[in-house]
Amino acid sequence: MKTAFLKYGIVLTLLVLSAVTLMHVSQSVQQLERDISRYDREIDQEKEKIRVLKAEWAYLNNPKRLEVLAAGGYDMQAPETDMLVSDPARLPNMFTADQSALPSITPSSGASPKNKLSLHPQKHGEKQ
Repeated sequence: MKTAFLKYGIVLTLLVLSAVTLMHVSQSVQQLERDISRYDREIDQEKEKIRVLKAEWAYLNNPKRLEVLAAGGYDMQAPETDMLVSDPARLPNMFTADQSALPSITPSSGASPKNKLSLHPQKHGEKQ
């Protein structure tokens, strides 16, 4: 009788340990699946952000848009040689609080913007 009780006791103990282990593994797997789902959502969000940024980059680098910006009627000219800084040691002294020491940058005489610049695309046939 004692040996049968001992056998059933050991079997019951192993059965309970197996059930607890199975429950623990099951909960761990479910948590890992939730983590994977969360990471997949985050990856999808980042991919969408990248797609939007690529579209914005393509728009901002559109050759027609850049041409309009470049020819915006500002009558810009290349700097002359006397405007270039030959000694880099002078650079920190150029940017002082005394604004009168800085050269002023003004458009050449009679310059006015020929085109109004816009960062937004126009509809076909629409004038600014």
